[in-house]
Amino acid sequence: MAWLRNLSLLHNKTLQYFDKYDYPLTKEELEYWSGAKVQRLPNRPKLEKIRKQREKYSLLKWGIAYAQAAKLAKLPFIAAIFVTGSLAMSNCKKSDDIDLMIITYPNTLWIARLIVTILLFKSRRTPNVKFAPNKICTNLWLDTKNLKLKIKNLYIAHEILQAKCIFDRGGVQYQFLKQNSWVKDCLPNAYRQSIGNLKFKIYNLNSNFKLQILNYILFFIQYLYMLPKKTTEKVGLGYAFFHPKNLSS
Repeated sequence: MAWLRNLSLLHNKTLQYFDKYDYPLTKEELEYWSGAKVQRLPNRPKLEKIRKQREKYSLLKWGIAYAQAAKLAKLPFIAAIFVTGSLAMSNCKKSDDIDLMIITYPNTLWIARLIVTILLFKSRRTPNVKFAPNKICTNLWLDTKNLKLKIKNLYIAHEILQAKCIFDRGGVQYQFLKQNSWVKDCLPNAYRQSIGNLKFKIYNLNSNFKLQILNYILFFIQYLYMLPKKTTEKVGLGYAFFHPKNLSS
């Protein structure tokens, strides 16, 4: 039957995806991502040892992420903070930094980014530094009017569903998943479980003309600063993608 073939294909693709990151899945995890009941998993003791070691490295990084998020959450412009990348799966190497996706309210992204850069001055990963263990890397910024990602493939679907929300001022995680509901075509079971227990809430920051003007000015200044060093990054008034595997287009 077609649906059975599709389940088997998704099962194999799921294993292939996580194998790229040396991440052996448990039975429950494979069922979560593929939606298929699993009788037996491949025996891969070497990868299982790597996973356990990386989980230990990730513990410290989670503590740092929560501590920094608590500090950034005091800014009224910030609507939500997500942990992304390897830490989202507790699969960090010792040398890994800590990737954060920050979501702001409209007309405040570049105000927030300037303040966050100052607040994280000693703990952020600076550009052109190859290895920055335990440093914060704010490589993805969106405002609540730009939550829908343009690229649609299995890799991006995993990135969306793996992201862990560690601060949410008002139903932003729910809105993020709803805006990217196309991922259920790739990972239906994982999407259904991810969004199932979330609630829609509305929290609005009163945006005024002065904030809009200030945001535009700071966008222009920061863009000019980045321009000589700009490569694959994509930035606009409501988004900034500094991710090496660009999610924007």
